[in-house]
Amino acid sequence: MNGLPQPANFSTEYSPTALTTGEGSTAMGFYNVLKGDAPYFKFLADNYAMSDNFHQSVDGGTGANHIMLGHGDAIYFTDANGKATQPPHLVSTGGTTPAGTPTVLDEVENPDPYAGTNNWYKQDGYGDGSFGSPAYGGGSYSECADATQPGVAAIVKYLRQLHIDPNCQPGRYYLLNNYNPGYFGQGENAYTDPSPFNTIYTIPPSNVPSIGDVMLKAGIS
Repeated sequence: MNGLPQPANFSTEYSPTALTTGEGSTAMGFYNVLKGDAPYFKFLADNYAMSDNFHQSVDGGTGANHIMLGHGDAIYFTDANGKATQPPHLVSTGGTTPAGTPTVLDEVENPDPYAGTNNWYKQDGYGDGSFGSPAYGGGSYSECADATQPGVAAIVKYLRQLHIDPNCQPGRYYLLNNYNPGYFGQGENAYTDPSPFNTIYTIPPSNVPSIGDVMLKAGIS
């Protein structure tokens, strides 16, 4: 991940000597709770859940789902003026990775697998490095209106088979997974913070309306 080749000791199973992606046991199966599957989750749903048919807003990470809850929409990468633009892509950061290769910052998602690997994708990580050290990798943004972008064509084809419009606007790179919030708790802009303890994988300020904007417009404090 993060644009690096798959290590020789990589494994999808835990081993004291093997490197994993840290994703854990990701379940991709179908579970029929009415026939006894996942009884604890069924108990929680029966006793505590509202909106029983709701699963999740985004087929992606926690951060993207939190954004959807606050905005009712996906956000996209913007420049300092709030204009949609391409995120950093194939930008040399002048250092070397732990493997000794040049560090290249690339926040454009590329979920295509490397040939001959086991679950090792070209650019789907959170990225490594910060403002205080050479950053590389990144992933997480995709221009889903462009079918020539990595991974997009297959998903768009599948959605259209279901008669679903992807509803992606041209020129916008939407956030698919988890990046740091754009603001600190006290309201300061985290994206422009130069502290070496901050991370470059932070969402720039967005002009996508939020629930707060809608409430303020309606005069609700």
